Amino acid sequence: MNYTDIHKKYDQISELILNYDISSAINMLFDFATNTKKQYHHIKIEKIKDTYSNILKHSFTGIEDPEKDKIYSYVQRSLLELADSIKECILTETSDLSVYKMKWSMEKNMDTHSDEAFSLIKNLTFDNELDEILKDNNIEISPEKKQESVSVSRQDALKELFNFLWLTDSYKEIENKTLETICYSEKIPWHDKSLIVSALTLSLLRVFDKNKFYALLNFYFSNENQVWQRALVGIVLGLYKYDKRIKLYPDLEKKLLKLSKADEIDKQIEAIIIQIFKSKDTEKITKQWEEEILPEMMKMQPKIEESLDLENIIPDKFMEDKNPDWEKVFEDSPDLLDKLQDFSKMQIEGSDIFMSAFSKLKNFPYFNEYSNWFSPFYKENEYIDMIFEKEETNLQPFVEQLEKSYYMCNSDKYSFCLNLQFIPEAHKSMMMDMFNEEMKSMEEVAKDENLLNSFAISKSIFTQYIQDLYRFYKIHPKKHEFSDIFEWSFDIRNFEFFNKIVTDKQVTRNIAEFFLENLHFKQAAEIFRNIEKTEEANIELFEKIGYCYQRMGNYSEALSYYQKAELLDSNKTWIIKKLALCYRYLNDHKNALKYYKEAEKADPENLYIQAYVGHTLMRLEKYEEALKYYFKVEYLAPSNEKIQHPIAWISFILGKFDTAIKYYTRIIEKNSNEFDFIHLGHVYWCSGEIKKSIECYRKALVSLNGDMNKFSELFNEDQSYLFKQGIKAIDLSLMKDYLKNDLN
Repeated sequence: MNYTDIHKKYDQISELILNYDISSAINMLFDFATNTKKQYHHIKIEKIKDTYSNILKHSFTGIEDPEKDKIYSYVQRSLLELADSIKECILTETSDLSVYKMKWSMEKNMDTHSDEAFSLIKNLTFDNELDEILKDNNIEISPEKKQESVSVSRQDALKELFNFLWLTDSYKEIENKTLETICYSEKIPWHDKSLIVSALTLSLLRVFDKNKFYALLNFYFSNENQVWQRALVGIVLGLYKYDKRIKLYPDLEKKLLKLSKADEIDKQIEAIIIQIFKSKDTEKITKQWEEEILPEMMKMQPKIEESLDLENIIPDKFMEDKNPDWEKVFEDSPDLLDKLQDFSKMQIEGSDIFMSAFSKLKNFPYFNEYSNWFSPFYKENEYIDMIFEKEETNLQPFVEQLEKSYYMCNSDKYSFCLNLQFIPEAHKSMMMDMFNEEMKSMEEVAKDENLLNSFAISKSIFTQYIQDLYRFYKIHPKKHEFSDIFEWSFDIRNFEFFNKIVTDKQVTRNIAEFFLENLHFKQAAEIFRNIEKTEEANIELFEKIGYCYQRMGNYSEALSYYQKAELLDSNKTWIIKKLALCYRYLNDHKNALKYYKEAEKADPENLYIQAYVGHTLMRLEKYEEALKYYFKVEYLAPSNEKIQHPIAWISFILGKFDTAIKYYTRIIEKNSNEFDFIHLGHVYWCSGEIKKSIECYRKALVSLNGDMNKFSELFNEDQSYLFKQGIKAIDLSLMKDYLKNDLN
């Protein structure tokens, strides 16, 4: 089995267990376990199977078992944990991925040195300060390990500890006690704890373990700045990934629910979720609209409308415009990130220029270590000292300013510093001066605007940390070895634990508003629809749901919500225009005309409305009336040359050949295409000027690079109009053959 197959099988088994299909899950787990070299997995499965058989046997005896639900949950938990173990065992034994090679090596080493974990933790402080902590918890390190620890640098110890915590599947009592002690120790610096939190987070996302949740909760409630913010990000990611699994662990669920009582937890989780989406690719929906939905929709329209370019005569602003009356409910707090637009915008968006620039600076040996992708930037870091110790320019003030900056993530700060050593001294000094001045200006702005309040700082730490995660998952050379968390849908609507912890309804509304503002229309519609169930009839809510469906190309749903909004206010011009638009795209031209006429009453000089009244009349074959509207648009906007196309075409349909020739001649003089030559050819033919007609058709063929098949396709589109002007079917065939022979 390859990596993909292993995860696919594991996901299938987990899904069966969580959906209460235990028998199927057990059978599949037996098959899954045959891929490992260890036999004890089958023994464990048999024991769980026996327990489940007893549940089945006693369930229908007529005797109520008060413990049945607990035992059933135990079976689910046991199977899920066994599936975790088997998956990791297979990957460690068979995978060629570097992470699992590292894990295999670590586990082999741990087998021969049972107190390796304690030695790593001892090395964290590189002195005796942890001895007392470990002793207080009745943890002893062998003399050999104490001797070994002297030769290990602090950074190497951190690296080893990071890897150990990350690649350990489940934490036992000793690890739990030690992590708890480190969490509350005042002797261990915040940046070391932050790195431990990242290792915990990666480990939790790799393999479920309630003890990892407990450790992250401890770090969150310790309230140590820089540390608790990272812990909460890890908790939110873990909650999302294991949303359906947590309820099987009542003690864990109880502790997690304590989060709902924490100060500002609603705002904190809102900030994290919004930042995750800011880091995701926000262009996907727009691209889907431009590359998938719109072209498919245009295929439904007759070719003649493509030739007349009706959709672009007046830019369809009302296709995408939001209601100007909407209050902008969601607006980022005016914090430091918003003020520093030039930097923060590039950093916040997942595919920003800043990200792109720094991705080229992640090839330094420093980034060969996994842990360094998560290291907080701090001026005492020995890597920074090593970089700058030979520099002529005093870079210490710069490093101090960089540490305090809120607009660049930690990973990029290290990239920036690592790159400085390759910049000529003269340029470096000038760049440092400019940077320091810029930083001072930013600090002044922050002070003037009172931006550096506690929540604004926490929000910036969330942002920087999530950007660090984004860089790891998107540009690490081994990124294919990890499940990319930024590909998760983060379906808030079905995120059960989110709804248990976040009790402020305004937070949910804020997230929906953010989705709307940032073109995540599917997610916005889902949340707005959930809000709809709990609120009274609300015109703005109906408008926004309708607008989301409209932007998704679902005009039937959009129409139904715009109609609900219309019931609450039938005189609202914006709604009338939207109803007309939906009917137009649903090809209900009669109703579209009705609403365009209503819109015209409210805004009689609006070119967009005038043009689309004309389009709709033309689709209803009310050509004389349509022509009047097109002439009005031409009169109001004489510089708009595109309006000449429908005027020329309708003039031809109505037999006004002189007018049609006049307009097509103007069009061709300015900017011609194959449609214009073909249509002018039709006009000349119907007016009896055969030679001029053939000449126009020849020019159309030249424009089509001699593609007779394409010419015939376009020509045939218009045959019904030619019939109405007296051209016979036989003459159409003769004309095409004449042109074909002429071409040959």
